[in-house]
Amino acid sequence: MTTGDKSMNEIIREVYNGTIVAVKKIIPIDPTVGAPQLIKPPLKVTYGVMIGFTGNIKGELILQSSAEFFSAVGEKMFGMPISGEMLESFSGELGNMIAGSLSTYLAEQELTTDITHPTLLQGDATLSGFKRALLVEVNYPDDQVLSVYLLLNQ
Repeated sequence: MTTGDKSMNEIIREVYNGTIVAVKKIIPIDPTVGAPQLIKPPLKVTYGVMIGFTGNIKGELILQSSAEFFSAVGEKMFGMPISGEMLESFSGELGNMIAGSLSTYLAEQELTTDITHPTLLQGDATLSGFKRALLVEVNYPDDQVLSVYLLLNQ
């Protein structure tokens, strides 16, 4: 399957590269990025944010980590601890910022996308029904890990 003049492998590479650019641009902590891994369903998430993509790319971006990691990022960005409803709101907004930055990057690569509103995932969420999934682990100081999943439905 192709979108325009790009093969699916090229599209996946652009989405991967754009995701890394977006995460590094938005989160003000220097990370180490792991190699991409293909994963199989189901995907289990205990805390994270999901943003859908439509347009040339159909799927979801999932940012998964601990609530403590999202809180630490919020504190780094805004200079104050974040918890409770503020943490939930911030987690969704962080997902929005990263997905929006990714969408902008993809537009520069001539891939048209729109993003959906963020969905906060808490507890024991199990996701399935996607055709392909790519996992990239982004490692931060103090053994903090942000797992970035790209679930593609094409």
